[in-house]
Amino acid sequence: MKTTNFTIEKRNKLINLIFQQRIIVAQLSNDLDKTSDDEKLQNHLMLEYEKALNELQTVENEYTLILPKIELSRCPFSKEIYTLSIDSFGLNGPWWDANQPIRTFEKESKTFFALTGSVNIKGELPDAPFPIKPGPAVPWVSPRLLSNKNITAVLSAIKIDIYNAYVVVYFSKDKTIEIERINTWGTDGYIAEDIEGIAVLGSTFDEEDEYDFDITPWIEKGKLKWIFPNDDALELQDSVDNCPYLGIKGYQYPVLIQNKTIKSCMLKLEYDDDDDDERKSKNFCTNCGAPVIKGAKFCGNCGNKLN
Repeated sequence: MKTTNFTIEKRNKLINLIFQQRIIVAQLSNDLDKTSDDEKLQNHLMLEYEKALNELQTVENEYTLILPKIELSRCPFSKEIYTLSIDSFGLNGPWWDANQPIRTFEKESKTFFALTGSVNIKGELPDAPFPIKPGPAVPWVSPRLLSNKNITAVLSAIKIDIYNAYVVVYFSKDKTIEIERINTWGTDGYIAEDIEGIAVLGSTFDEEDEYDFDITPWIEKGKLKWIFPNDDALELQDSVDNCPYLGIKGYQYPVLIQNKTIKSCMLKLEYDDDDDDERKSKNFCTNCGAPVIKGAKFCGNCGNKLN
């Protein structure tokens, strides 16, 4: 998988500058709030704030420009290569800031739909002045997305510093389908393009129903393709035989890393007996991905006739 020229020294220098500049911007913003009655001081602080903000944006842009661009996946429909600009040198880079990720917004391909992932964290935890949400430790898929007849996903692997990481890219034959996407890997939300190419923001919750760690059936159904680690040709595989992503050990829940501590951020909803029975009987509409009650003849969301 190919990358652009990148040095760890330059990367570390830039992220330190970003964190320092964020502190300056936050302090100036706080000073502005405290001096609202002093117009002269307010004007001075506003000039300083705008200057600091511009300097922050400049160094953030420089950071994104030097990030490795990794040929990571391949669309199973168009065969087009999917390339991701990512900080693969460590989870302490602001690319991984769950609340304020610094990433490039690249125009979507005609079939790209969503990006999720996992990082198998073992040993020392990353140290960063922001929350990190790298996902579970092992590969997983969203049954809600893959239950849609238009969507197929591709699983591949990369290294994030010393950690093994697993990436799932979802592709759709029809991007006009009315189905909620899923939070982009490492963040609390997603940016997508509507049918007119306009960027829209959204977010989903880390609920148990959104995660399926038993990926074998999805491979057997043809809904999940995979690529061998370190395969520069990005050849799509569709068999469970010799699949290196099966049986990987690790925690099966998304995590939050903050202040060098790690904890689960999986939402576990509580149901009464009747609600729990209904929840267990649900599956998903193959047209829009919405949950449907077992035995229903039509989807209540899109009206699709169910099998």
